[in-house]
Amino acid sequence: MCSPLGESNEMDKYVFEEDFQWRAGWGVLKANMLFVYNKPEEETSSIPPFLLLIIEDCFIELCDENKIGKDFTFEIKFKSTSRSFIFAADSFKSLGQWVSLLTITPIDYIQLSKQSFIEQIEQTQKKAVKERN
Repeated sequence: MCSPLGESNEMDKYVFEEDFQWRAGWGVLKANMLFVYNKPEEETSSIPPFLLLIIEDCFIELCDENKIGKDFTFEIKFKSTSRSFIFAADSFKSLGQWVSLLTITPIDYIQLSKQSFIEQIEQTQKKAVKERN
């Protein structure tokens, strides 16, 4: 289900809340941008998405389904603007996939992960050099 950054991460159809009205939509995650279309086939057509979110400077949180009135809901809440968008996935599995992917897409997270991998490689190399000596 996960593909490399820069490629499309398509998941099941989900529903989006805009102005307190639920609206059906199709989400496509490319790198750190979430494109939301009316239908899956619009992704490959010339029809622009009805929503484009850049997943930076935000929190991804699960919602209280009793309060929202829908199952499998999550919220993208932007820190700097205080704007929030509530989404509902089709299933618990889809909810987990969306939250996992959206959590790791920000550039800050990717840079932090890269730094961590570099440090691990350096430690492994130092350990290998000590073992040879």
